[in-house]
Amino acid sequence: MLVLLALPLAACGSANPGAGGGDPQRLTVLSERSVDGIGEWRGEARDFPGHPVDPAGVEISVAYPEIEGAASLSEGLAARVDQEVRDFRAGTRDPVRLDIGWELVAAGEGLVGVRLVRTEEDMHGLREGYSTYWYDARSGAVSSSTELLRGQEELGLLNGIAREELADLADVDPNALQPVLRTYDSIGFNAAGDLVVEFDDGHLSPIVDGHVPDSSPGRRAVVVDHDRARPLLSDLGERAREASLADEPDLLPPSAGEAGKDDPSDDPPPGAVTAGDPGVDCQDGITRCVALTFDDGPVDATPHLLDLLAEEEVSATFFLNGGPALTRPSVLRRAYAEGHEIASHGDEHEHMNTMDAERLPAQTAAVSAMVRRQTGFTVEQFRPPFGATDEAVHEEIAAQGMAEVAWTVDSRDWEGHDRDEIVEHVVAEVEPGAVVLLHDPQPATLAAVPEIIERLRARDYVFVTSGQALGGPEPGRVYPPDWDGDW
Repeated sequence: MLVLLALPLAACGSANPGAGGGDPQRLTVLSERSVDGIGEWRGEARDFPGHPVDPAGVEISVAYPEIEGAASLSEGLAARVDQEVRDFRAGTRDPVRLDIGWELVAAGEGLVGVRLVRTEEDMHGLREGYSTYWYDARSGAVSSSTELLRGQEELGLLNGIAREELADLADVDPNALQPVLRTYDSIGFNAAGDLVVEFDDGHLSPIVDGHVPDSSPGRRAVVVDHDRARPLLSDLGERAREASLADEPDLLPPSAGEAGKDDPSDDPPPGAVTAGDPGVDCQDGITRCVALTFDDGPVDATPHLLDLLAEEEVSATFFLNGGPALTRPSVLRRAYAEGHEIASHGDEHEHMNTMDAERLPAQTAAVSAMVRRQTGFTVEQFRPPFGATDEAVHEEIAAQGMAEVAWTVDSRDWEGHDRDEIVEHVVAEVEPGAVVLLHDPQPATLAAVPEIIERLRARDYVFVTSGQALGGPEPGRVYPPDWDGDW
C-alpha cells in the first residue's frame, strides 16, 4: 500500500522519534522539516506471500519511504524488507511479531540515507535492530553502510577502533565484533559530523550456553571523531557526511543527463567475505585439493578449532545446526570473517528422510536465515543430518536454491575413535578433490586436525572449501552425484 503525504522526515513507526539532536551517539534524523512528495509503503503479513516458511499468527507491520524519481531506492528497500520478513519467519524460535519503521538520516549531495528500525518478538523476548542504506541518485545504486568505507582493510580498522572503545564494558564480548556486513549494517553521522556505528540489541553480548545472547544491554554505539574517521571513508562516505549535515534537505535526483554517469561497482561491499583462496583452481587437473568440513557446530570447542586453522592458514567449511547457530552467533561470524565457508546442516539434527513433508521447509530454511541475519551471507550448500536424504529432501533443498553436499571421505570420528585412528583413516582415504567429514564437537577430532594437515601437506595437498573442491556446486544438484543417503 502506497501513501503519498507531506511527511516529516522522521518517519512514522520509528522506534527513536527525535533521535539525532544533540546526542553524539545518535545518527542525524531530519525530524523538524516536512517535504512534499515523499510516499510511504506500508505492509502486513499478507503482503509477503511465497516464503517457504510462514508460521500462522505472526504479526508483520512494515514501512519504508518512496521518493519521487528514486524508483531504485524503493525497489532496493522492498527487497531488503522482504528478506528481513523471510528471515525473521524462518530464523527465529516461535516468532510473534515484526515491526519495521524508518527514518531519513541524510538528504543532499545527491544522496538519501534511510535507517530501518526493526523491532521483533519471539520466544526469547523483544529486541531491536538497525540497518542504514544509502541511495545515490547519480548511479541509482542502493548501498550498504559498509560502502561508506574505502574497503575491507578500512572496515577492519574500524572494527579495531570499536573493540578499543567497547573493551571495558562487562556485557560486551570483544570477540563478537567482526568486520562483516551485518555487524556494521548501520553506519552514519551525528549532528557534529562524527562517524556513528550502531549495533543491534544483543549483537555484542557474551555467549550463554543454551540461550540466545542477552538483548537487555540494548543498542550499543561507537562514535569516531571525524579526524580519525576521515581516512577510512570512501567518496560515498564523504558525500554521506555532507548530506547528513545539510542545512536544507534536498531530495531531488540529478537531471536525466547526469543520472547513471557513475556506474555502481560489481565488487562485493566491505564485510562480504570470500571463502577460501580465490586463486586456487581445483579443476585445473594439477592442484591436489582437499576440503575439511566440520558438522554440528558451532560449539564450545569451535573457537579453538578456528585458532588451529588460523595458525595453519587453512580454510574449511562449517555445516551448522540451528540451535548452535542461535546460541553462538559470534562464533559463526568469526568463522565467516576469517574466510571459512558457512553452510547448513539443517535446523534440528534429525533424519530428514523420515520427516513429514510439511516439516521439511522449516528444517531447510532455518540455518540459512540465521546465517544471513548474522553475516549477510546467503548459504549455498546444505548437508542433511547423517547424510540421510531422499527425493523429497532433494526437492526441498533445490527449491530453496542450495546444492546438497555430502562427503567423499568419512573420518568416522563420530564412532568414538581416538586421535590416531582418525588421522590414519582420513589420510588413507583422501584423493584429489576429496570432501572430508569431521565434527568439531569431538575432542579427538580437534586433536587430530593438526596432524591431518601436516601429513596431507606433505603429499602436496592444498586445503580448500567444499565449494572449491567440487568446482562450485550448482543449486539443485546433489554431490557426490550418486549419493543416495545410504550412510
